[in-house]
Parts: sequence; structure tokens; C-alpha cells
Amino acid sequence: LIGGSGSGRLAASFLPGNEAMATTVYDIARAAGVGRTTVLRALWDRDDISPETKDRIKKIAVEMKYRPNHIARSLVMGHSNMVGVMATPSVFPTSYSTIELIESELRDADYSMLLSSSGGHPGGERRALEQLVANRVAGVIAIPASHSADPEVYQELLDSGVKVVIIDRCVEGLKAPQVIGDDYRAAKVATEHLISLGHKRIVYLAIPQTSYSGRERIRGFGDAMSEAGLRVTASSIIETQFGEEFGSAATEELLKWKNPPTAILARHDIVAAGVIRAVYANGLSIPEDISVVGNGDIWCSDILRVPLTTVRHPIMDMARNALRKLLAMLSGASVEPTVEVLGVELTMRMSTAPPKLEVRG
Repeated sequence: LIGGSGSGRLAASFLPGNEAMATTVYDIARAAGVGRTTVLRALWDRDDISPETKDRIKKIAVEMKYRPNHIARSLVMGHSNMVGVMATPSVFPTSYSTIELIESELRDADYSMLLSSSGGHPGGERRALEQLVANRVAGVIAIPASHSADPEVYQELLDSGVKVVIIDRCVEGLKAPQVIGDDYRAAKVATEHLISLGHKRIVYLAIPQTSYSGRERIRGFGDAMSEAGLRVTASSIIETQFGEEFGSAATEELLKWKNPPTAILARHDIVAAGVIRAVYANGLSIPEDISVVGNGDIWCSDILRVPLTTVRHPIMDMARNALRKLLAMLSGASVEPTVEVLGVELTMRMSTAPPKLEVRG
């Protein structure tokens, strides 16, 4: 602990069960015959100490199996070697390899990762970001919720002095580097694919228009329909919450229509999984009766009951680019607060085919 008569003391990290054997900065100072401040300067690679003394102290620290407590150091210095990663639940099905990449590259750069979940809503984002700030993270890579992102929350984070990079979602008006996939193109290429197969009655289970992603995808859907001479009606776009159960419930209602859609475009592969479940529960087949397209190309998309046609977003490239920008800022470099938009790719599998009526003539 920091405070009281022991204020400033950095206790060593230790393995469970070996608390009494932990080596402290004071232990190293006694062994080296120097003061505590000199030890700290050596361990923190400060320039105001001779190279010979620094090397000697570091050698003693290794011999005494000293393990620095980075949290304690952050309390002294006002910042840490930790980088916070705030993710929303919608990315967890695809996040393992992404989080692993971020953690690995941060480790190589001598940073640690602190992961926090937002719960997928603005209030959760604020709590998650406040928790990261409380842990004195030096920087944050944030994946905001898809339905809404409050710029004020992220501006407060920037104002606190934390370096921030946003990925996968765009927080409009925020003066911070952002790396996102092309949401407009994601919806447009998926819709164009369905139209090319002959579908005219297409329904989009959409991200709400309260977010940048929602508006861009609806714009892409609308443009693809209009360019094909197809009319977008009020029933063509149904804003849907994230979750398999919401895709299933929306599809149950669609199948009650006098002329149900021949194709459904889902906002996310998880939502598409719910669509597939509802279609089969009603005695229909995919793609014979209804074609389905998802978004995200998550790990299970190709092993669903019907392998899913979907749009792949370059989440790994987003993570790499975000890391490059954040590490540059942490090193003191200036990074322009621009929005970098990466391309997306349609992945065709077995969930789409020409509509049955057109096939029968």
C-alpha cells in the first residue's frame, strides 16, 4: 500500500503463498549500499544515475528475484505501463484472437493489458472507462457499443490525459484516432449480392440509427436497393437489438406477413443465427425458402446449421493499426485524430440462393 509513514514504498510483486519472501526496493538498497531513490532511478532506467551504478543495482535486483509492482509504481508516477482495452459484448464471439494479438504486441512493447467490458450500453461504457482511468492506464483502445456512443464520455477520457484510439465503431466528433470497417460498404455489398440472385423482397434487421454504424449501413442498404430500382418501404428496415433471440423474434413476425421476405440481411452473425433458428422452427429451409446474410464472419458462421454468407470486417487489421497509433502516441509522437476506414469483404457460403418463386418461373 502507498501512504502513511511508508509513503512511496514500492512493494515487490510476489507469487501466491510467498508474501513474506517478497523482495522490496529497500532490500535492494541495503544490499547495494545505496539509497532507495537511487534504486528507483536504476530500475526505472532514469538518466540521472551512472551506467555502472545502474547495471550493478539491476544485477542485484535479478539475483534477489525482485519483481516490480507496476500498480504501485503507477501510484507514484501518476501513470502506468498498463493499456486498457474496453470491448462491447458484440465483439466477444470474434474477440479471442484480437485480444490475444493486442496483449501480445503490448507485451512486446513492455506494456500490460487491462480488459474491461462495457456491457454494450452507454452507461456501461462510462463505468468501464472510469475503471480504467482509476487504474491509471497510460492509454485505451476502445470498442464502443454499436447502437450508441456518447462522445462526451470519450472526450472526458481524452481531457484526463489518457491516450485513446477507437476501433470498429466511429465516435462522431471525437478528436482521437479511429480505425473502423466500411459500414456503408458492408450493407451495400450484402444487399447487392441478394439482388444479383434475383431477390426483391429483402428485409434488413438493422442497427438502430442512433449510431454512426447504424446510419451508414442503412444508407448502404438503401443505395443498393435504389440503384436496382427497388423501393425501400417502412417495413424494409427493422431496427433490431443485438442478440440471437432478437433475430429469432423479428423473423417470427416477418414470417406472418402475407408476402414474407425472400431474403433477410442481419446486422450481425449472432442475429443471423436467430433468423436461421426461426426459419427452421417454422418448417422452412435456408436458402430454399429464405436467403440469409449476416455481418461479422465470426468463428461459428461457417458451422451453423447452414454455413452463413456474411461480410468479413478486418478486425485484426483494425487492432494492428490501432496499436501502432497508440504506441506511437505513448512514445510521444503526434498522431492525427483522423478516422481510418478499412475495406470489408463478402464471404459467400450456402445460406443464399435465388428465390424460389423466380426459380420456378
